[in-house]
Amino acid sequence: MTRIRLRPAVALASIAGVSSLFLAACTQDASSTEGTESAAPSASSEAPPTEAPVNGVDAKEYASSDPEADSYGFVTPSGKWLCAIIPTKNLAGCASHPTAGPLGVPGTPEIASPDGGPPAEANLIAVEAGKEPSFQNWNQAVFPGNANVLPYDTTLAIDGFSCNVQFSGVSCRDDATDKGFTISTSGYTFEFTPLPVSLPSASPPQIAPTPAPLPQQARGSNQCGPVVYPETGKPATVVIVKGTLRCDEAHTMLTKYFAAPDKSEPVYSFDGWECRLSGDPESAEIGYTINCSDDNGNTVVAQP
Repeated sequence: MTRIRLRPAVALASIAGVSSLFLAACTQDASSTEGTESAAPSASSEAPPTEAPVNGVDAKEYASSDPEADSYGFVTPSGKWLCAIIPTKNLAGCASHPTAGPLGVPGTPEIASPDGGPPAEANLIAVEAGKEPSFQNWNQAVFPGNANVLPYDTTLAIDGFSCNVQFSGVSCRDDATDKGFTISTSGYTFEFTPLPVSLPSASPPQIAPTPAPLPQQARGSNQCGPVVYPETGKPATVVIVKGTLRCDEAHTMLTKYFAAPDKSEPVYSFDGWECRLSGDPESAEIGYTINCSDDNGNTVVAQP
């Protein structure tokens, strides 16, 4: 079991009791992702060493259900961002939700692709232990399965990192250095934005997470995070076209399909599922489209 360590938070000295972050777009050299974007400055002071994170939540409620993944993730209440603290990578970061595509905020640079392809707009903003915050490109989901919602004005703190959600955006930091980032739909800054300090109470209320609803596409289907074709290492977008299946169940099914030794046939059946391959020689270079359906009326598609 992972030992949970809650780190000190940084207090925000508010002027006239009002705290807000104004994020602005800016132009940045694509060859470098480090630096600080224009944003309203905020005054801060060191919190007492014994002070717990402001409005801290139980990190166990946000732990991945995948025993192979040592990570703690959450979705913001707006449903726009999926963030995770990953102790094995000494990193905290946020990606666009639910598509896991480019971040899509003003000023996001294009950087090298992880598979050696041409530079592309970054799909992750992150801070690593002892390093400057930066943009990155990942070809895997930042958090496996479905993550719970982290309520507004609360903090998830684990293994030397802290992340909080405010109406102005989501923010994460390396507790040891206080270096971090804040991102919203209107922009970003390579600075951590602490929650306003609240007065401690004798018995603080328990803040329970809520399950993140499945994201809805225009035609009513559910788009989940990507999977990776083992043969090519290329990501595929997972879409629940029909049914009541959860994203983590769709990922589990596809993972089992990929691991099947005899799935080379155009149609492969297993555990009540029937999966079909479709595509042409060009699309085969990055992966065929996979269409799977079961007896319960669920249909899942993985497409390059």
